[in-house]
Amino acid sequence: MPASIQMYLPKSFTSSTKIAHFFLLAIIGLGGATAHGLFPSLAVQAATAAPSKTGELTPAEMQADFDRMRAMLEEVHPGVYRYSTKAEMDRMFRVQRAKLNHPMSKQEFMMVASETVASIRCGHTKVNLDDATQATMEKARKLPLQVLVQGRRLTVITNDTPEDATIRPGMEVVEINGHKVADVLRRLRPLVSADGDIETGKAHDLGGGRFAQYYWLLFGDADLFTIKAKNVDGSRVTAKLAGVTDAERKANRNPVNTVLLENVGKLMNWTRDNQALRFLKDPDVAEIRIRYFIGDNYPAWVENTFKTLREKGTKSLIVDLRGNGGGDDMYSAMMVSYLTDKPFRFYDRIHVNTIDPTFKDQLGWSADFDRRLHEYTTPDPSGGYLLTAKMHPGLAEQAPGKYPFLGKVFILIDGGSFSGAGDVSAVVHHLKRATFIGEETGGGYYGNNSGSMPTVTLPNSKLHIRLPLYEYWNAVPGYAGLRRGTLPDHEIPLRISSVLRGVDEPLDLALKLAGN
Repeated sequence: MPASIQMYLPKSFTSSTKIAHFFLLAIIGLGGATAHGLFPSLAVQAATAAPSKTGELTPAEMQADFDRMRAMLEEVHPGVYRYSTKAEMDRMFRVQRAKLNHPMSKQEFMMVASETVASIRCGHTKVNLDDATQATMEKARKLPLQVLVQGRRLTVITNDTPEDATIRPGMEVVEINGHKVADVLRRLRPLVSADGDIETGKAHDLGGGRFAQYYWLLFGDADLFTIKAKNVDGSRVTAKLAGVTDAERKANRNPVNTVLLENVGKLMNWTRDNQALRFLKDPDVAEIRIRYFIGDNYPAWVENTFKTLREKGTKSLIVDLRGNGGGDDMYSAMMVSYLTDKPFRFYDRIHVNTIDPTFKDQLGWSADFDRRLHEYTTPDPSGGYLLTAKMHPGLAEQAPGKYPFLGKVFILIDGGSFSGAGDVSAVVHHLKRATFIGEETGGGYYGNNSGSMPTVTLPNSKLHIRLPLYEYWNAVPGYAGLRRGTLPDHEIPLRISSVLRGVDEPLDLALKLAGN
């Protein structure tokens, strides 16, 4: 399931900073992904400015766009009623459309659309800003902090002001410009698209530098942010921090972040590659890290890696899928094939709503894709169509890999383990081939809606709607968590306090268990 892969490595960074930054992107969610759905109405206090408006829309324009969005979702999206019933979605469409009875800015309309789409509970279905608003936001002054979201709490990852040392990595932010953090998160979280009832995925999408973007859409840019925070000992501090643009954030060199970045660099300096192998206890314990299931060299790398493990007689393997946003379907299945010596099923079925959408020209379908969709699908008794193995080889029985690893396996997961990484985790869990450590995956255990995901632009607001076309169901019967991801056997949430000490707690536990 091709995920929306947002690599964010500023060219101006030094090599060591790039490594640290990539670790935080993958593990914590740090980076500049586009904000895509916020609460439609939240009182703005005098301490902050209103967002710069990028065009006002009339009720008629918004209603036309909203109706268009609904029609596309109901016609094409295969999972509109996967987690929310038709009655629930009909009510959501009705309630949200009723709000469009007065002129709104594009930001305000975007929030209404985002709230509607988030109620589908599909992490791949997104509403993205129109190009003009996106450009305005990039240049706007925003909250100069990158944060980790956990429950009702915000922990500082980095202070992106040039030199302030009052707010330090590891502190908990309790208030921003008079807004209680718990209140802001309570309003934001229901508006973030995520699979089913998975909260770790929402926290991952809210974290890092994205929180500043969400905050801007709610409250606007500000020259100054009054931050109230507390140390681990409970002592409180207040600081006034200047807002920063995206360019200033990328170029940040605040010394207050040095310890964090250096320790992250120590954790990550063994590889810069998309996939890598190392031996923690040669030859007995190995670790592989896969950031995404992508790359022309991936099949050869997998075969050579597992051949090496076979030749060395490795007994325990740690697979790090934290922050892995997915990638190629068959690359995901290939990973599972090297962890078993028996044939297995990866996908149980893949459903599509229609093979003849009324707005096919806007979906960018090629003539070949259209032909294959008509030729290699069969009617689904419950409505719509089912893909056959000729259309998608992941539906066929999968053979074991050439050099399957049959020793102990430990898989590190978190809310960023999404799409294909969620599928790998679920199938390996179903096959009882690994112990899982970390946090619940952001990808649903039973699969997700993704595959081909065209982006359609609404005519008046120019908002971009990403529409998944395939509804994937993993071959994992019997799991109780229909609306959840893969749950860890050993739950260890990420703690900035541990990162500040250069400690990777999930990896350390995996290494300990592997040794036993």
